[in-house]
Amino acid sequence: MNDKALLQFDSALTVLLKKLTPAQRKQLSRLIARDLRINQLKRIRRQQNPDGNPYAPRKASFVTVLRALRFLWRGQHRQLKNWRNQKTAHGEVITGIDVDNNQERTFYRRDIERFIAVKKERISTQRKRKQTRMFKKLASAKYLRRDANDSEAVLFFSPQVAAIAETHHFGLTEKGRYHPIRYPARQLLGLTPADIAHLEDQILAFLAG
Repeated sequence: MNDKALLQFDSALTVLLKKLTPAQRKQLSRLIARDLRINQLKRIRRQQNPDGNPYAPRKASFVTVLRALRFLWRGQHRQLKNWRNQKTAHGEVITGIDVDNNQERTFYRRDIERFIAVKKERISTQRKRKQTRMFKKLASAKYLRRDANDSEAVLFFSPQVAAIAETHHFGLTEKGRYHPIRYPARQLLGLTPADIAHLEDQILAFLAG
């Protein structure tokens, strides 16, 4: 259907809808809101924007694992594995497993003459795709609400999550712990071509009934 035909179709629907009573229009609005919410939730769970493109993937986070450390201490070469830094009342210390005797040892950082080698490894904490599906909380009937009256059908997020939904939907920036965090836009609400086609069929079926 081209744009001109679609406009004529919409105009004809408007005329027919005006012939319904307020109670009938409210009933139709409720049906529309019900089906729209079902379809919106399914699409969010599929991680898709209304245009069919997938959501921008979540950035993988990493943790730094301190593997091995070699240093000169009081004229001796020492090597630690699985080491860690700590601050104590008497100064900063380095604790780890001494490779020579396979026992945990602690050295004051101030006693270390120089570091010879530091081995660190960045490990991704990214889980399997199914486990990292975004918006699990938002994609539920508890938080995606619906409302209807004789003039409109409305979908909206509950106040508890509205700010979160807005940030992700529009790709806004929020204050992070150390620096601002900019999120990519991931459209949570919107009509797909299939939604529009279903809406038209739903209205016609209601009018025919």
